Amino acid sequence: MHSLFWKIFLTMWLSIVGFSAAIGMLNDTLARKQWAELPQESFERGLYRISQRAQQALLDEGSRGLRDELLNVPRMTRSHIYVVDRNNREVLGRDRALERLVEQGAGMDSEGVRGADGETFTMYTVNRTPPRPIMAPGPQGTALRLAAAALISAVISFFLARSLATPLEHMRQASREIAAGELSTRVGPKVGKRQDEIGQLAADFDEMATRLQAMQVANQRLLQDVSHELRSPLARLSVALEIARKKGPGPVASEIERIALESERLETLVNDVLGLLRETSESVRKLDEDFDLAEMLSDLVDIVNYEVPEGKPGISWQPSGPVPFRGDRELLWRAAENLVRNALRHTDPDRGIEVGLKSSRRKPRIDIIVRDFGPGVPEAELEKIFEPFYRVQESRDRGSGGHGLGLSIAATAVRRHGGEINARNAADDGLIVRISLPQPVT
Repeated sequence: MHSLFWKIFLTMWLSIVGFSAAIGMLNDTLARKQWAELPQESFERGLYRISQRAQQALLDEGSRGLRDELLNVPRMTRSHIYVVDRNNREVLGRDRALERLVEQGAGMDSEGVRGADGETFTMYTVNRTPPRPIMAPGPQGTALRLAAAALISAVISFFLARSLATPLEHMRQASREIAAGELSTRVGPKVGKRQDEIGQLAADFDEMATRLQAMQVANQRLLQDVSHELRSPLARLSVALEIARKKGPGPVASEIERIALESERLETLVNDVLGLLRETSESVRKLDEDFDLAEMLSDLVDIVNYEVPEGKPGISWQPSGPVPFRGDRELLWRAAENLVRNALRHTDPDRGIEVGLKSSRRKPRIDIIVRDFGPGVPEAELEKIFEPFYRVQESRDRGSGGHGLGLSIAATAVRRHGGEINARNAADDGLIVRISLPQPVT
């Protein structure tokens, strides 16, 4: 029982039912000790005594004494005794009530009585209807009352538990969406205009999401502005380097080459940052088109293998049959390219890397697997390598020329397609990165 809804519902329901059961059994026990006879029998004997007193008052004092005697009887009990004179009129003026009882077919016992003045009256005694089973004492009545209490408390507990658990479920889903990067998610419309603590929590949650979104936009704008501002001095630096090269090698040729190398690295970093901003920007819409994933990977392998030094194994890839997919081909191309190039940087050059594509009709997923034969990644850092600018503190990224953006760009592109990306160390050296994409419905 892990659901908060069921915890609240069952706790409240069982508490109410248990309390009702205890009170019901206690009342039934006390009633049995107090009552030597059933309430129906006691009531019938009371009616008999009242009718005897009414007859005696009629004999002693006539119709006036009869009326006084009946008026002294409690109203609820009096409604079970009616006296009609010879003119067929009820002595207390309750003719209409008596007519309704007759129309309803109520059981009545009648008896003729004579007054002191010789006038004849007819006394009607209404047979008391036995109490309904749910109101009757005894095990059956107690069980029925308990069942009614359980039903009513179940309805009340259900709506109360739902009113408490449903908004919390909305906030849980919203927090997952925010964790996945959907910072525009809000829970206010789903929670409604609640003024209690849950409504205040939802308002605070939305305010937090708004601030996070504003911070993300500000950070993206800052990175974008800085990256664009760096492009101009980089361009001028490249021009200056070309002019220096044309003037001859001279004594500073090595320094010029070093400057050129660092300039290329800086330009690569700027391009990676702009690429990450482009992938994470909500304003850039994903272009959906139909294409063949197997064909895309084959083209990518051919292009990257062309850059592998001669005599090295490069990328091992076994083309499969067509794997149709609908999505943004350019996004997935960049994601796969980043994985492949990252694997090539860290693998053993003499062993290369392996690229695979798996698709199954039984499993509605398409898997792209990239495996290298390098040193791998510490287990504690496997989930962090997809974060922007994160680099493993050992030898995997140091000195490789990477900036910790390639895997982050790939992860962002995969998540925009509703997929998942994860990494694990192979049993015999190397890292295996798997992209899992949803299989399109055909």
